[in-house]
Amino acid sequence: MLEVVPDLPESERADLALALNAMADKARDLDDIVQRLLNEPHTPKEIGELLIAFELTTEQIRGHSDTVDGKLYEIGDRLKAMKSAGVVKS
Repeated sequence: MLEVVPDLPESERADLALALNAMADKARDLDDIVQRLLNEPHTPKEIGELLIAFELTTEQIRGHSDTVDGKLYEIGDRLKAMKSAGVVKS
């Protein structure tokens, strides 16, 4: 999807793609953890383990946010401007 972004160096495109994929995977993991916490019976020990897993997963997402660091705002604005100018087809 990032190949439509003009003037985005290949190395930055690859880094962003990896970070976005990793963050999306971790978001699915968070959803799984929350669903398990809310919808399954657990011992206090299991709840503790799931809460720790939640924290560890959020730390991993935060780690990838350094790669993204506002770049998606810039890319999004650039792409919206292109669409407004009729450069990108829907």
